[in-house]
Amino acid sequence: MASDPDTSQAPPLRDATNLPPSSPDPSIPEMEKEIASLKSLVDAFSRRRGRGGRPKRVRSVDESSDAADPKRSKTSNEAADKTTPDYYAYGQAIGRFLGVHVVLSRVVEYGCHMDIALSEDEGDHDERLEGAWKILCGKFPGFHEYLLELSRDPTTRRAVVKQMTLGMDSVRSADTSTCKKGVALWLLEDPTAALDPPLASVKDKTHRGLAHPAFARALTPMDWEATDSVWQQVLEGERQLLSDQLPRFIFPCSQEFPVGKPLDDPAWGAVLEHACKGEVCLRSAKAIFMGPDAALEGDGYHKGKPGNASIIGMKTFTPRIIAGVITQVRFALSSRQDWIKLDGDFDYEEFFWTIYGLFDDQDLADNIIALWNKVVFGAAKARVAAPAITGGRSSLAQIKAARASQKAAVTAPTPAPDDAAAAPVTVAPA
Repeated sequence: MASDPDTSQAPPLRDATNLPPSSPDPSIPEMEKEIASLKSLVDAFSRRRGRGGRPKRVRSVDESSDAADPKRSKTSNEAADKTTPDYYAYGQAIGRFLGVHVVLSRVVEYGCHMDIALSEDEGDHDERLEGAWKILCGKFPGFHEYLLELSRDPTTRRAVVKQMTLGMDSVRSADTSTCKKGVALWLLEDPTAALDPPLASVKDKTHRGLAHPAFARALTPMDWEATDSVWQQVLEGERQLLSDQLPRFIFPCSQEFPVGKPLDDPAWGAVLEHACKGEVCLRSAKAIFMGPDAALEGDGYHKGKPGNASIIGMKTFTPRIIAGVITQVRFALSSRQDWIKLDGDFDYEEFFWTIYGLFDDQDLADNIIALWNKVVFGAAKARVAAPAITGGRSSLAQIKAARASQKAAVTAPTPAPDDAAAAPVTVAPA
């Protein structure tokens, strides 16, 4: 099983996080100043309650300061910006590494509890939250100690987490918009071909999903026939699209599916070899991390201002990042207008973990990540793949078993003929 180092240059966590540091951390005094500065943040949020858009940068606000003075000088504003971190920007930087539908407040609460507890309670162990906590602490130097220090000031910690959550929501929304506008252009194997029938509007998703044959085919589970009668059964409630099914769009458009064979048949193991390599997935990744103009260009194409990959310091794809992109594509293909966790019987959060669960196969994980790195960055980058949580998905487990059988059949030695097996073996003297 693989590991998920979502930040390539992040410092390691403390070896014994349940124990106090042996010597004072030199960054603690500076963090205490930040704590004092942020104590008024909750009041500031209360005054801004009900107002949309990005919140103002966090600044020290108290009755004795001139923060509320409309005549405050530009120099004074710049000084405040330099002394107080922009936690909204922290959220923007970390969002794609953690994945969609991650609740940051739960991650921080879990991580702080586990790291300051005198003894770990195995019953509280959560691999998903633990993975997100390690990514968060590794991304920003000193942030781990800072959050632990804020355990004594939960009000300020909640304010910091709230601003970071707003930043995470902003990048998720931006990626949703990118995929929504472009997925119709990136869906077909030949991007110069036109959809039939054409979409009336890229803004209105009413005619996507099962209402359009190309979108319906992409959303069809790989072990179903992609036909009008099957789609009609879904519309009438006779079949359900569920989050533990692998849809066809995650595979190349030319992929053939052995529909009708049991999911544990070795034929499905061969199909799984091409999972997460669908054209629409790779093009969407290029649009998100290099810019929409790069979606249909060659490997590693980029021009103009830095793309999102450069802005957030992303050096390689990881299982969480790939699962996040594919979840965005799945939503863009649907007819649902507003981002939501549950769409009828379909759970987008569990779909994210279904895709992530594919990466517990080390060979498959390395192969997928190498391809995504090559297509987006222009060159394959070696990495160690991440551990995945499958949640006991029965259909996916069967397909994985089929893949294991298929790999075993390929690597198994060929039996020797009977006469050769009976022949004496002569060992030359040393």
